[in-house]
Amino acid sequence: MKNRIIEVADQLLMERGYNAFSYKTITETIDIKTSSIHYHFPVKSDLGIAIIQSHQDAFEQTMLRTKDKTPLEKILKLFLYYKRLAAAQKVCIVGALTSDINTLDEKLREKVLTFADSIVEWTASILDEGQNQNIFKPIASPRLKAKILVSTLMALTQLARIENSNHTFEQTLEVLLDEIILKK
Repeated sequence: MKNRIIEVADQLLMERGYNAFSYKTITETIDIKTSSIHYHFPVKSDLGIAIIQSHQDAFEQTMLRTKDKTPLEKILKLFLYYKRLAAAQKVCIVGALTSDINTLDEKLREKVLTFADSIVEWTASILDEGQNQNIFKPIASPRLKAKILVSTLMALTQLARIENSNHTFEQTLEVLLDEIILKK
């Protein structure tokens, strides 16, 4: 039941935002009492942290599955994640929570920041690895470029949702790749 609560809350968060759903909203989706949710998650921020942790776990699995891939394959995997979100008219968990960031309690804010930072760090490591293997162009600051890439991907999913179209998303991915891939 705990995983089902997280799954439904995650979906609601992505569709509506953190402050736009409650435990009652969850009970309307799955047939349980709010006390059952409180048993697993005494306060809503505990549920928010569990949602982020589920995304962190999936992200870590992606890093493990791609550890032996080339830097280009890794960056394309990152792009594919955001591409799938855009195609499904969803935004990433960080983007979904960022709009409510000023109303989140400190532990939840820290979890969002830690997760966002782990995505940026992985992306920076891919850029650095690709640069060292002469696959990517020289990058003065892989971490800064990673922040630019990740924030662009996050924003693109939001724009694709607003525009109800992936056209710009697809074009922008090509531009982003062209910016980093070393032409031989």
